[in-house]
Amino acid sequence: MSVRTLPDALAEAAAGDAGYTFASSSASETFHAYASIYRESCGVARALHDAGLRRGDLVAIILSDAHAFLTTLFGASMASVVPASIAPPVSVTNIARYLEITASILRTARARAIVTSRTLAAACDTLRVMCPDLSVVLAREDLDAAATAPPARPALDDIAFVQFTSGSTSDPKGVVITHRNLWANIHAVNGPAGLATSDADVGVSWLPLNHDMGLVGMALAPVYASRPVVIMPAHAFVRRPVEWLRAMTRHRATVSFAPNFAYDLCVRRVKDRDLDGLDLSSWRVAGCGAEPIHPPTLDAFAEKFAPVGFRDTSFLPSYGLAEHVLAATLPPGDRKLLVERAGNALLVSCGRPLPGHSLRIVGEDGRECGEREVGEIALAGPSVMRGYYMQDALTAETIRDGWLRTGDLGYLAHGELFVCGRASETIIVNGRKYHPQDLEWALGDLEDARHGQAVAFGVAEPGRSDRVVVIVEGGDAAALVAAIRKRVSDSFGVYVDDVVVVASGTVSRTTSGKVRRAALKAQYERGDL
Repeated sequence: MSVRTLPDALAEAAAGDAGYTFASSSASETFHAYASIYRESCGVARALHDAGLRRGDLVAIILSDAHAFLTTLFGASMASVVPASIAPPVSVTNIARYLEITASILRTARARAIVTSRTLAAACDTLRVMCPDLSVVLAREDLDAAATAPPARPALDDIAFVQFTSGSTSDPKGVVITHRNLWANIHAVNGPAGLATSDADVGVSWLPLNHDMGLVGMALAPVYASRPVVIMPAHAFVRRPVEWLRAMTRHRATVSFAPNFAYDLCVRRVKDRDLDGLDLSSWRVAGCGAEPIHPPTLDAFAEKFAPVGFRDTSFLPSYGLAEHVLAATLPPGDRKLLVERAGNALLVSCGRPLPGHSLRIVGEDGRECGEREVGEIALAGPSVMRGYYMQDALTAETIRDGWLRTGDLGYLAHGELFVCGRASETIIVNGRKYHPQDLEWALGDLEDARHGQAVAFGVAEPGRSDRVVVIVEGGDAAALVAAIRKRVSDSFGVYVDDVVVVASGTVSRTTSGKVRRAALKAQYERGDL
């Protein structure tokens, strides 16, 4: 199959009958054939061109509606501008803080435009004062130009999109993925050594589209394969996890991916009475990734839903990251989990590198590690990102001699990858990554906290997302706990599991002024705080 850009893949898919089904609820589903998506995206491309945007300009997409997001992404690509996905606000109760975080990203990216909802357009327009390169804020509802031929077409080595992996503040990181990167990863994942997709496959997803698994794995990969997919909002799953399984049943779906926490949520919150009417016998690929995989969680899911047709051989644990487009390793399909014990932990094999890609384990001294020797996971091949947007120094630090240093720890056994943990301080909650510095920055102006004396970190829990912990120097403990939880929830949609208010001087720093986060975390885990 020839290498294709994203617009070319959509144009090819538009020749068939498949498309997206957007489901706001089980009672409200709307089907849009790829042909319809293509025509609408052409109109968006024309409207962006008419608004004065030209090849290479970066356009930030801040949209929660899946239909609007995807047609904007496709349209921007058709116009050869650079689409960048930015997570929309989780609530409007602290919109000022959200805009402050977003302004930092837009300044670093030198964004020329924002496309958002009409509801948010007025608020986003205020960002023009803080972002000198930002010239226009467009409401998606107004981008309805006639569906003429796209004004420009991207080349394979042009940027397909930039993905900002979290609400980064002091050091925003935008992952640059080219059309060639995107095709290489999707081609390998869809191929015979990956999911082996066929005409019979149907996908269902509730994953957010500003996350690589939701965007690439469940929204764009079906386009390249000309296969149908059902997209439901994430909040529908979080409120009632059984809705995911009902959608799988209703559409006789075969492929769906989710982080470990989603399978755990189904085990805990889907009641026995909810099993009536479920039929999961068509589910042949139950992907799991984006956060540490806990084998007992998957075992519990398989046991609970075996009576309605789910097979434990459907699980496909995988390893990947946005800097590698999506997936880096996949195990063979239709086999039971391959599990090893490492100390007190149970680790599951995430399989071998994708065809045409390479993986090695590297020690602190830079040498390649041997069998079952833990080190940092490094990746090479056509899926490795071009780099971080407008951050050459960070790119050079992360990609060395063509090898992407992931910051994740693991080992190889018989050629298969077992992921052990993270060398970095990244916090992973419900499959999404957060930088502790972002949470700390958001707490900087709280009234009862000492300025700059709040430290955030994650504590790993088997089978669950990281527990989010904040250590803070301050006064009124009860007021601080409530204020910190509200601020982090409003800004990032994350619940802080534990807030520890400590005496002045507890939060120490290095001679260069950096917080001793690892030392404080160790104290917390020992119970010394």
